[in-house]
Amino acid sequence: MGKENQPKARQTKQLARKSGRREGYERILIVSEGRKTEPLYLNEIRTKYRLSTTNVQVQHSQYGTSPLQVVEYAEHLFINGDENKYIEPHAFEQVFVVFDRDDHITYHQALGKAAALNGKLRNDLKQPVSVQAIVSVPCFEL
Repeated sequence: MGKENQPKARQTKQLARKSGRREGYERILIVSEGRKTEPLYLNEIRTKYRLSTTNVQVQHSQYGTSPLQVVEYAEHLFINGDENKYIEPHAFEQVFVVFDRDDHITYHQALGKAAALNGKLRNDLKQPVSVQAIVSVPCFEL
């Protein structure tokens, strides 16, 4: 009788763990200019679609509310992470910055900086990161 036909060999083969077939979800960082409204809306959307906070992080800008400050904070958060918010450095495949058009002086600079960062940043898997601006005209509440 061959080794492969022994009960222990058959049992080991059947109990071996199968490898996963599903691809992991992309990790997304969303940084908004607003402290309350935008994060509340975006977290409600995340909850409705049952997206994990592990995959989608929504933060407001700590640098200020001008569009350029929002983009700069998103870049800082991506590169350095934040231990207090459990955000690891370089831990995202996509970064979105959300701000209003309003009458901000730095609006066009922010769009340019976001476009310049798109594909330039690399995540922890050494893949290029998509950086996109989501602009609401005239404001997010509408």
